[in-house]
Amino acid sequence: MMRRSAALVVAVVACGGVLSACGSGSTPEREADAVGTAASVGLEESAVRVSFAHDAGYEYFDGTVFVLHDGVTVVGAASAASDITAGDRLRVWTGACAESFPVQCEVEAVEVLDLSP
Repeated sequence: MMRRSAALVVAVVACGGVLSACGSGSTPEREADAVGTAASVGLEESAVRVSFAHDAGYEYFDGTVFVLHDGVTVVGAASAASDITAGDRLRVWTGACAESFPVQCEVEAVEVLDLSP
């Protein structure tokens, strides 16, 4: 009986590790929270700051600057946050947002739809 319990625990932990590994490098399985364009991009020591120009319907993000740290997943036409340039079309998934103006949100993932010329 003890062996079965231990084996079950090992199997559950292993499956959890596989599932979490599959999640990295991809966007969440829900609609993006914000869609728009990178108006400007600034590089800092440990992050990329993206001034965001929202599309119609995403006015909540008016004036937002998304801060992309190393742990933020970036997919699509760019492979890293540092590859994003002004003019790129973006879909952004956020976590918690501070209700300020402009709103300040933790970024979970970004999809770069195309790179600017």
